[in-house]
Amino acid sequence: MVLLLLVASLGSAQVSEKSAAKEKAERFPTLLKQGFELHEKAQFAEAIPVLERARKLEPRDYFVNLLLGIDLVRTGKAAEAIPRLTLAATVNPAEEFPEDYLGEAQAALGHFAQAADAYELSVVRGHQSEQSLEAWAGFALERFRQIGAMLRASDAGVAVVRRLEDAAKADAGGVTASACAKDVPGLERRLTAKVAALDGQAAFQLSQCYAVIAGDAAAQLLQGAKDTAAVHRLRGDIQLRLKGDAAAARAEYQQAIDVRPPDPVLLERLAEAQLSGGDIEAAQRSARAALEIDPSQREALRTLVSIAMSQRDYEGALPTLRLLAKQTPGDRSVEVEFGSALAQTGASEQALPLLQSALAAGYPDEKGALHALLARVLRKLNREAEAKAAEAEARRLSDAYQAHAAQGKAPDAIEKPDAQR
Repeated sequence: MVLLLLVASLGSAQVSEKSAAKEKAERFPTLLKQGFELHEKAQFAEAIPVLERARKLEPRDYFVNLLLGIDLVRTGKAAEAIPRLTLAATVNPAEEFPEDYLGEAQAALGHFAQAADAYELSVVRGHQSEQSLEAWAGFALERFRQIGAMLRASDAGVAVVRRLEDAAKADAGGVTASACAKDVPGLERRLTAKVAALDGQAAFQLSQCYAVIAGDAAAQLLQGAKDTAAVHRLRGDIQLRLKGDAAAARAEYQQAIDVRPPDPVLLERLAEAQLSGGDIEAAQRSARAALEIDPSQREALRTLVSIAMSQRDYEGALPTLRLLAKQTPGDRSVEVEFGSALAQTGASEQALPLLQSALAAGYPDEKGALHALLARVLRKLNREAEAKAAEAEARRLSDAYQAHAAQGKAPDAIEKPDAQR
């Protein structure tokens, strides 16, 4: 009798397991299809819970992990995206796409050394495919722009920018893309590790390398590219980020849009070129059009923030800054703008940690303006002792800047090249 019960129990368990396996086999493709359809419509937030349910059924499925990683990046959850994309890259090491999006996720977190590694690996895995070259060049150009913006925040940094311009005109340095690919991660770590003062030599070498990498990737892409919209976009990026020619960039982006409308990335780039060229109304229209298609487009958000802040519309800038801060948690310039807008609208308690975080991370404040703003915020919060200390530091920085300006010198915050030491 016991034996019969045991046999019956085992038979029942086998039926149950078969039933569960059948249900799993039927549910997974349905959920994956639903998630993919939402992804295609740029409904990333809605796709994530559907894809999560699918992943629980097939935890190591390549496609579900890839889609989930992309959608997490698009919704400002880069840290959560990294494990999903890493797994996708492990499951299918022949594909370059997980590395592309890993690079984007790491860059969104401010992990630029890891981002460079991911993009370079994507090019290798993709055998220099159009998509991998475009992503690598795009990252290089964006970092070139970011480093340039950081340098221009101080007179000492401007001196580095001038050296870069001189090197570009002379076509000097003999820097190669292959050497740079190896050097970039170390230079990125060196640049981010030095908080007290800007590492000007690392910034100079990085900027040179990113320009060379972008130019090399562009040359390879332009040789036999089938995607003409991608070619025009890359040409526009080079005009805007490397050459500072907003009009030429605008023309390239418009040609790309004519080939591939409507594309949120192209509209986002067009808005940036329009803003650089001083056409504020057109920039607003293009940025908003990009965000209507895909609300996660960071550069479109930056464009709208820049316009609002320049017009002193701090209340209007706040909703966009909240989205941008969520998407780019490692971006100190966003922290400063967000903190400044909050301070200007009286939200001192919210502004304080943002301003303190940016300054602690070494955000340049050569003229002392940011410390002066911090002092005002602290004073409104009745933290008088801290306010006086911030005020004194603002005064010290301002006095130092004025003294150097009177002497016609930049503050000595830049390391000289090794050959000049």
